[in-house]
Amino acid sequence: MRKRLQDILNAGLEKCFQAESLKRCPIPNYSVEVPNHAGFGHFATNLPLLLASSQGRPPREIARIILANILDQDGLIEKTDIAGPGFINFSIARNEWLNLLSRIVSSGAEYGRSDLGRGKKTVVEFVSANPTGPLHLGHGRGAALGDTLCRILNFCGFDVTREFYINDAGQQIRLLGESVFSRWKQTVDPGHPFPEKGYHGEYILDLARQISMQEDLGNMAEEDAIAFCSRFGKEKMLEEIRSDLKEFRVHFDTWSSETDLHGSGLLEQSLQALRQRGMVYERDGAMWIRTTDYGDDKDRVIRKRDGQYTYFASDISYHLQKWSRGFTGAINIWGADHHGYVQRVKAALNSSGVEEGWLSVLLIQLVKLWKGGQEVKMSKRAGQYVTLRELLEEVGVDAARFVFLTKNHDSTLDFDVDLVKKQDSDNPVYYVQYAHARICSIFRRAAEEGLPVHWDPPPVLGRLTAEEEMALIRNMAEFPPLLEDACGKLEPHRLTYYLADLAGLFHKYFNMGTKNAEYRVINTDDVELSRARLFLAGALRIVLENGLGLLGITAPEKM
Repeated sequence: MRKRLQDILNAGLEKCFQAESLKRCPIPNYSVEVPNHAGFGHFATNLPLLLASSQGRPPREIARIILANILDQDGLIEKTDIAGPGFINFSIARNEWLNLLSRIVSSGAEYGRSDLGRGKKTVVEFVSANPTGPLHLGHGRGAALGDTLCRILNFCGFDVTREFYINDAGQQIRLLGESVFSRWKQTVDPGHPFPEKGYHGEYILDLARQISMQEDLGNMAEEDAIAFCSRFGKEKMLEEIRSDLKEFRVHFDTWSSETDLHGSGLLEQSLQALRQRGMVYERDGAMWIRTTDYGDDKDRVIRKRDGQYTYFASDISYHLQKWSRGFTGAINIWGADHHGYVQRVKAALNSSGVEEGWLSVLLIQLVKLWKGGQEVKMSKRAGQYVTLRELLEEVGVDAARFVFLTKNHDSTLDFDVDLVKKQDSDNPVYYVQYAHARICSIFRRAAEEGLPVHWDPPPVLGRLTAEEEMALIRNMAEFPPLLEDACGKLEPHRLTYYLADLAGLFHKYFNMGTKNAEYRVINTDDVELSRARLFLAGALRIVLENGLGLLGITAPEKM
């Protein structure tokens, strides 16, 4: 509906330009939105207000000129009016809403799909947890955000590659090995010191036990034993990370390794290219990159005095590798602690010839877990945090994924375990899933009553006259533009809000029927009306199922 209105407005504006009733100018980035108040029609545009400065005329006058020049050959618009300082309000013809209902049903699982991305190759890097411990709640939030964003981008025509970057070449892997070795050593020598910054938690002891059953570290030199523990611990943690992500319904197309990056020579090639561009220099025995030339607050070290490359050097090379692989856009999902890191990475990429805007970074805020009215602080297994696996065992995948997306990524999230285990309207995921299950129960009831559903648009759709029915249709019309908006703004959490609103409208409609037979979906005394309402329910089931699928959440038929 919005796209058709925009086409009508653009054509009308061009007609105004040709007739010179308005001065030709670039078309502003105007909006066509659903008004907050039903009395303002189905859609409203701010186009006249945005044209006022270029035209030197009052917005209301511009609105009248536009309306006099629009051509609505298909009869989409039932009524227009000019409101406030110069908004144009549109009411859509009722038969157009009914036609939309038919398109939803005929589209089925494809409803909401678009070619917005036009095959644009986009790499989305998310989770990228250090392989030094189990995934925690923050990783879970990033996984839900990244996976859902990828699903929506794919659905809207982007060619998406999901990537996990394994940080396995730094001091943290050595520290993992020292931690595991120390725990193994303490089984025979309880006084053996533990690394000051070592990794704590039961999982370190588990790794030490597994190693002791496979290898005799006592026959190795200590350095060799630590190196073995590092390799073994990293691989076991990666196995666990992969397993947890699979259970969380998250997959990756590519697993990129920092170690492989170093071994491939790409790091040195990247730095050589920077040298040729005059972007690096030597000072105090270290190598620096001139990121201040591109908006950073200071230049950064990329090779230390001892010859070791910094993490920043690896990150530059890794992102340049993405660029060289032909991706026309890159999205990173990082923890909020990377806030100060974003600009310097973008500056380094710009200095290497990567175009401005190629990289987008989403920073996810903390997750606080609540149970019994108290914040949960500790985990026996991890020692310092609650693991994703523990959360999934407590509430399940559906609830975890939905709740992780109930707030924008830049807001702290309170995860109330008790709330998401309740089976009532207070539980957001239950509320949405129950709407789908209710519709499925309606169809089972229809079959029992001998009312088979025919998915060709019934000629009796005109019997849908209740305002609650039209409100459901209008809400379903918002599904495709909402997905495109989520792509443009990188905000997949909008989908959870949308589905909750849609489910709320349906539950209200359903409950009307429990109190007043006139509003029941199935009424054996009026078969034609029942067929029309079943068709409406079928369209609603499609939108709910498509939306839940994009969230990576099941759409149960019974609850």
